[in-house]
Amino acid sequence: MAVIGIDLGTTNSLASVWRNGRIELIPNTFGEYLTPSVVSFGEDGEIYVGKVAKERLITAPSVSFAEFKRNMGTSYQYFGNGKYYTAEDLSSFILRRLREDAEAYLGEKVTEAVISVPAYFNDDKRCATQNAGKLAGLTVERLINEPSAVALKHHMGREDGETFIIFDFGGGTLDVSLVDAFDNMVEIQAVSGDNYLGGKDFNEIIALDFYKENQLEKNKLTKEEQGIVLKEAEALKWQLTEQDEAERKVYLKEQEYTMQMTNQHLIHIGTDLFMRMSVPMRQVINDSGMMPEEIDKLILVGGSSKMPVVKQYLKTLLDIPVVLDSSPDESIAAGVGIAAAIKERKGDVKDMILADICPFSLGTEIYDGSFSPIIERNDTLPCSRTREYVTAEDDQTQMTFRIYQGDNMIAKDNLLLGTLEMTDLPMAPAGTVRAKVTFLYDINGILDIQIVSEDQTLHKVIMNKKMGLSEQELEARLQELRQMTLSSMEDENVRYLMEKAQRLYRECSPVVREYIAQQITRFRKIMSYEHNARARREACVQLTVYLEAVERNKFDFHGFNESFFEDDREED
Repeated sequence: MAVIGIDLGTTNSLASVWRNGRIELIPNTFGEYLTPSVVSFGEDGEIYVGKVAKERLITAPSVSFAEFKRNMGTSYQYFGNGKYYTAEDLSSFILRRLREDAEAYLGEKVTEAVISVPAYFNDDKRCATQNAGKLAGLTVERLINEPSAVALKHHMGREDGETFIIFDFGGGTLDVSLVDAFDNMVEIQAVSGDNYLGGKDFNEIIALDFYKENQLEKNKLTKEEQGIVLKEAEALKWQLTEQDEAERKVYLKEQEYTMQMTNQHLIHIGTDLFMRMSVPMRQVINDSGMMPEEIDKLILVGGSSKMPVVKQYLKTLLDIPVVLDSSPDESIAAGVGIAAAIKERKGDVKDMILADICPFSLGTEIYDGSFSPIIERNDTLPCSRTREYVTAEDDQTQMTFRIYQGDNMIAKDNLLLGTLEMTDLPMAPAGTVRAKVTFLYDINGILDIQIVSEDQTLHKVIMNKKMGLSEQELEARLQELRQMTLSSMEDENVRYLMEKAQRLYRECSPVVREYIAQQITRFRKIMSYEHNARARREACVQLTVYLEAVERNKFDFHGFNESFFEDDREED
């Protein structure tokens, strides 16, 4: 059975597989590679994933959820369909749909995947991602950092040595990695990032600028109306990737408003976001010990990296070539598929070696509450480190080792992974009873701890914490979610067209709404009473063409191609 690679993204997700000596991206039901990372719950309990769910962010905002990747590994819950769901629950629906798409494409069962995660995901978030895979019916033995996946894809087939920065700017997260690649080796030198910085934040500042310029109060708008504004903000942002100035018309409460933006104004209102980008850039260069002139280039990946203002800003930081990857939306997925092939030792990539690193320090708390690292951030994996500790008080008979992950000076400000207690120590002066602590950390995130004193040894393996769930609880949750059915793939196109039509109806001016209503009525009639497959297919094509025309021209109705409306439009 095939092992697939999955890029589980904040905005979009996609899957890949190594087959016939090359990487293949796996299309979804719509024949597209990108599946929006959106989940929506229907009135009858059905679950919509992807394009249909994305349309329902406008038409059914209270039961539709996006960007939940930011809450992976947290206790935050979403309410829909009469139940509460965590981010890993919602992610499992995305993964299940990708698995089903892969099975349809490959013609075989898919039970295992390698999944990418932001390099700056901590242990909780990584474990939550693995849990989501299990809830989707997938075995996930290996996670790979997103920039590391891109580095694999970029260096595959190259023999020359090169040093480069991967700047992975997605919908919700930013990862920066400095990579040294040569022969068949891809060695990660340093990583940094921001789990709460992405294209989503630019959408939000554009929306806030719109409210300010039009003297609108956000809290007086409905969720649907706020969704319309955010969708138009995102559309305007993408227009700015092709032109220096953009304008959108936004219809709220039967009134038309204008949303305008130039790239320079976007830079101005996004100053804080750009400044945050510089932080991980500075950190990876400092951590690597390299000088900027030793770096050959900076490679932009991730959908949000297509924004020209991002490239423009990065050029001001470093005097090196800044290049946009040829397929920034798909590079991570391609790299994850290569990682899956390396794991399975397939074909030409079986001899490629990825030397990844530890993104956070691992250590213990000492007597004054400070954090004592044992494995340092950016140590190459797998790695083993030993450090010796002594008693802090006279006649101390117990040593407590609280194990943390992070880089904060105060131990409790980091992520607590577990606790080990060494008891019955001999009574002796402070500093004379010693314990050697050894950490062994591997590429799968498994931390093996051994603590040895003169007369006793403690051993603990920290892996797959299950976020507080026991194996039995996780299995019960798996069975519960399996009972919930995703919407039929055969009906997805019809449902998508209906949701898109209803979303456009909400967004457009009254005169356009009349024509959309006529099209919806006609389409519903055909879908309800026409059983001829060809007639139903033609109705879908006609509505698709019509809605695409509305999407392109909705702010200038009179600019429509007349042929689109020959049966429906009346002269003014």
